[in-house]
Amino acid sequence: MDSAKAKEWEDRFRGKTIESWTIESLIDHGKSAAVFRATGKDGLVALKIFDDEIIQRYGDETQLGRIKRELTLLGKKHPNMVRLLGGGVDKESENHFIVMEFLDGPSLSKCLARVPEANIPSLIEQLVSACEFLESLNLAHRDIKPANIVLLENLSRLVLLDFGVLKPIGEAGVTDVDGQRLFVGTLQYSSPEFLLRDEANDADGWRALAIYQVGAVLHDLIMRRPIFEEFVNPYAALVNAVQHELPNVASETAPSYLVDACRMSLVKDPAKRLDLVKWDSFRPPQAMPAAEEARRRVGQRILLATAETAVPVQDTAAASELLDTVIDGLKIEVRRIRQANASLIPPVEVTRLGRNSPMLSIRLKPSESLQLTKELQLKIAVDVIDVDAQAIAVMITASASSSGTFIDPDNLVEVFKGPYSSNTIGDRIGAALFLCLDQVQQGVEGPLHLEGLGGV
Repeated sequence: MDSAKAKEWEDRFRGKTIESWTIESLIDHGKSAAVFRATGKDGLVALKIFDDEIIQRYGDETQLGRIKRELTLLGKKHPNMVRLLGGGVDKESENHFIVMEFLDGPSLSKCLARVPEANIPSLIEQLVSACEFLESLNLAHRDIKPANIVLLENLSRLVLLDFGVLKPIGEAGVTDVDGQRLFVGTLQYSSPEFLLRDEANDADGWRALAIYQVGAVLHDLIMRRPIFEEFVNPYAALVNAVQHELPNVASETAPSYLVDACRMSLVKDPAKRLDLVKWDSFRPPQAMPAAEEARRRVGQRILLATAETAVPVQDTAAASELLDTVIDGLKIEVRRIRQANASLIPPVEVTRLGRNSPMLSIRLKPSESLQLTKELQLKIAVDVIDVDAQAIAVMITASASSSGTFIDPDNLVEVFKGPYSSNTIGDRIGAALFLCLDQVQQGVEGPLHLEGLGGV
């Protein structure tokens, strides 16, 4: 619906009563509907009237099906979702409509530049909370974007709206025709698999889309501009960008965990995306009590960060180059940790176990002055997960021996998953070193326990 038609409808519907709601004025319009300010039994409301051209395109039954799906949210309340009040077909005008609570605030798309950076973490947590609530109802929103988000209370409270393409997970789409799944939603904020309607119609498939769309909203908040705005025209350029372009996401001031979550959520492959990102990836990382306690005992605090990844990569040349970079970076980090803690850690010997090996060996010789009575050895393994996203996994195993022989424990403990960050990984290795030193000082010999660092 264009602005001319929206103005025409404002003149046409002003003062009209649809069921028990009387229309006052136009609030806004989109491609499929116009939204009016109205009053009635529920006080001030927003009344959405669907464009009759949409009805002609998809049919009356399809639009009624969509409205029926929206109305499944009647009585379902969440602080970050608009409250539905009613809907159906007006008997007099025969227009299809939805009624919802009135929200006196701008859409995120219209106030993007004004959102305080300090509000971004909370706003994203609120959006994630709404997504989790929809998942608990077995529903997929499918059109999460800044234009469908309203900000209230001085741009500190987020409300998700527009459930026009809401879908019960597992059910066929109401616009599906003869087995063909038509594209619905907004191309600019669509994941590649949803653009091609190649998504899995299950909880994982729709979570992958929701994570992507939340990541796209987060991109706009961090970068202060709409995702793929440089590819909007021509249409084919945008289609290509959604499928192949990796948006740049960088900030010196935004929390690093949000920058990482944003980058990971925009990964093109939905399976990788699900392995890389969980809903908690959009929340501040939690402290690791076991590592903190160990570092406290030996005199240091541990700085932590969180990110999620998985899935092997087949681009061996690029993966090898990234592996070399990470291994070299780890060597530097180990030496830096020792230099910063020379009064606690004896000299270290760091070697790569072979020219192309993904393994590093760290050896700490016994030191009477530092109460290290046995030789401490750690082995670090690096796995390249996604070259484009710079995603890696780091695993560590450790043992102590009076003879200097490495006693190989049964399992490597995963201590890091996420986009490569030398500082973050350095913190994890530092934590591992102090956990091991703490155990050796207590007389432990043989395999050492690093479980306190797992599950990050």
